Amino acid sequence: MTSGQSLSIVVPVFNEAENLSYLVSRLNMVCERIRHEFGIDTIHYVFIDDGSSDGSFDALGALDYAGQGVTLLQFSRNFGKEAALSAGIDSATDADAIIMMDADLQHPPELLVDLVRVWKTEGVDSVFTYKEHRRASEGALKATLSHVFYWVMNRGARFSITENAGDFRLISRRYANALRLLPESQRFMKGLYGWVGFAQRGLPLTPPPRERGTTSFNGARLMAMSFDAMTSFTTAPLRLMALAGLVIACVSAIYGVYIVVERLFFTANSMGIASVLALMAFFGGMQMIFLGLLGEYIGKTVLEAKRRPPYILAEKRVISPPATDAAASAQTEISS
Repeated sequence: MTSGQSLSIVVPVFNEAENLSYLVSRLNMVCERIRHEFGIDTIHYVFIDDGSSDGSFDALGALDYAGQGVTLLQFSRNFGKEAALSAGIDSATDADAIIMMDADLQHPPELLVDLVRVWKTEGVDSVFTYKEHRRASEGALKATLSHVFYWVMNRGARFSITENAGDFRLISRRYANALRLLPESQRFMKGLYGWVGFAQRGLPLTPPPRERGTTSFNGARLMAMSFDAMTSFTTAPLRLMALAGLVIACVSAIYGVYIVVERLFFTANSMGIASVLALMAFFGGMQMIFLGLLGEYIGKTVLEAKRRPPYILAEKRVISPPATDAAASAQTEISS
């Protein structure tokens, strides 16, 4: 790859006012190193305020970006991280590569250097990070549930979603163009990364503990997001539901034959009413679960049929860098 390339850094923001000055300060230092070490002429920040209530958007407008170009996007309300990432990718149309990262500093800005280095030296279209030692850092239960989630998501698919891979990643221009072609509004970005394909490379990441602010992702919300992801991206739960129905039917048939044989040829007491009620409750509960799952898929179909946009912008601010020769030259290349 040659010099004279452009890089966009996309950062979704939701109630992260306490972290923004520290984040931008570290990003400025890292971007200066990337500019000189890899011949990146233009680096542009894209911050997406996803309906914050703590003044994050105004805080972003008051920061010193040390000559980097900046685009600030503000949603009309909270649309979610998937929509914010999509908005950032849609905005960075001129970039040769896009880096996506969180604003909570658990995605260390210093790791951007390694992402760019792998992209430049190996020529892959996506360089992603994945959590190592997840069981030790998050506990056995959460790690097990995460493993089950990815197992379900990858059942029967012609592509693979990398387990424990996050949104902290670099993607090339053609990778980003492919993502922009995908029309769905109910987006699961980790699944879309795998579906798009292209050459990808993973780097291990051990996220540092959060120093400021509080996370908005509690256990209940993560479970709800996981369920939304499964029902909006894969039909594997439907296939598992059909398999479960088949297993229950076979077991019930075998048990029915056993009861008939025992009643005709052996001395046995009739099954009590408590056992009958327990079986009825069990099968009734299974039916309700399956109907609820079908309802989720029907609901997702209705939402997609409405063709609503994944996000709505309330405001957009573009902060231009100082008029340096390098920046002007890069802008001329992009425009041409």
